[in-house]
Amino acid sequence: MGPTLLFNGHLDTLPPPVVGWTREPYRPQVENGRLYAAEINNMKGAVGAMMATLATLVKRQNELSGEIILSAVVGECDSLGLGTVHALELGLTADCCINGEPTNLAVMTSHSGVTQLELVVRGRPAHVSQRAQGIDAIAKLVALLPSITEQTLSFTRHPEFPGLPTVHVGTLHGGILPSMLADEARAGIDVRTVPGMTAKTVLADLEQLIVRAKASDPDLDAPFHMNKQDPIVRTVAAAHHQITGSPPRVGTLIPQVFFGSDASHLLAAGIPTAIYGPGAVTDISTPDESMALHEMLTAANVYLHSALAICARQERP
Repeated sequence: MGPTLLFNGHLDTLPPPVVGWTREPYRPQVENGRLYAAEINNMKGAVGAMMATLATLVKRQNELSGEIILSAVVGECDSLGLGTVHALELGLTADCCINGEPTNLAVMTSHSGVTQLELVVRGRPAHVSQRAQGIDAIAKLVALLPSITEQTLSFTRHPEFPGLPTVHVGTLHGGILPSMLADEARAGIDVRTVPGMTAKTVLADLEQLIVRAKASDPDLDAPFHMNKQDPIVRTVAAAHHQITGSPPRVGTLIPQVFFGSDASHLLAAGIPTAIYGPGAVTDISTPDESMALHEMLTAANVYLHSALAICARQERP
């Protein structure tokens, strides 16, 4: 019995832009060597390449030893790895993994972690005619927002994570009527973290700013950081070199270093993971999103050669 190689990709999508598409986003079309479809870069092109790889490997089973698994999961875009985490909890394991997030066919070894929190500020409702008797939760929250910055965090800068950590307030909700002082206001906060930071440290840092508010429901996607010399990284890089004739870029990628992915959960579960996929993150959720077919073909061939290298049948002496 040989090693187990895991291919990992997600099936859920971000909503395509409402304005700008000149074709049906969910009806794939090929034109001038490109495949047009919603979320083809995130990461349906890679999943398709992985499926094509498995179809080829079925025909070459006599060359293989071990097991090759495709985990095509849901709940990555909006739930911070729900599908992959659930699969790991049910016992999914492997000796190594290739994750297909878009890297422009480079081999990615680092990206940020993601901690998301909800800040809740309580007030006391009152009609505007009786403002003195109320406490406006929205006003209290707005007063806090300028203080919610990277300067509030405890961290040590890491050379593989340039520009990180970051803090972003992405949602604001509060009040029921324009004529009423809000009894509650909520802010959704996203923090992209570096090694050494955890959900607990982020929560502790932000709690220092809270006077009449409460942070709740922290959710953590740990930073992903692989050694560039790890066997799975070197195997994928060597396969890319073999297929294209040129060595790929290996290491931290911009802007991908700011992203979160299922690779962090896989690595935390003890599965060394290389992120390698076709497509560009700058093309995700854009009007008339597309991907070059030759990139998908290159990725499929790199996945195939990586699988053959990792799971090659060893002849007994």
